[in-house]
Amino acid sequence: MIKESQNILEERLKLYKKHKAEVVTTMQRILVWEQALSAGELWLFENSVSRIIGMPHATTTTSPTEHIAGRREVTRELVEAWIDEDRSKMRFKTLEMEQIDEALKALTREQETVIRSKYFEVMTWRNIEIVFNERHSVGRVYITNEMLRKINREALEVLWEILGPLFQRYLYFSKYV
Repeated sequence: MIKESQNILEERLKLYKKHKAEVVTTMQRILVWEQALSAGELWLFENSVSRIIGMPHATTTTSPTEHIAGRREVTRELVEAWIDEDRSKMRFKTLEMEQIDEALKALTREQETVIRSKYFEVMTWRNIEIVFNERHSVGRVYITNEMLRKINREALEVLWEILGPLFQRYLYFSKYV
């Protein structure tokens, strides 16, 4: 595997947890919007902060009437546009997460431990060595830092064979993030 390919793969693995959190929270938000649409409760999304004029530290100089008149009404069309926009933003991240999850299944338990520790948990090689030997060295020789790096390289090669076409097409050429 060439160095540039390895860099692309490592970058995407490091972003895995962040992207997963983004997808999960966005999908939860979409669910709330859809439930509000079906229940006819769009008023829940209107920002109705009221401030009394003349109060210390007030951030508005308009009257309550002007504030209400100027407030944008949340409509069904607006909420549906929010849903479509969020789904569109999450489409590639969801695909990427699913493909990484499936590609990890092609690794040995040892390789997967190293990849998850190094890229998902962002652990140091010394900490990976400790965790790895606690999990996998029962009755075996202690695995050193250098051997873990070799396991990591082998795992990255397997992952690149599986994920390379996705990353080359959608990330390398378009610089999509």
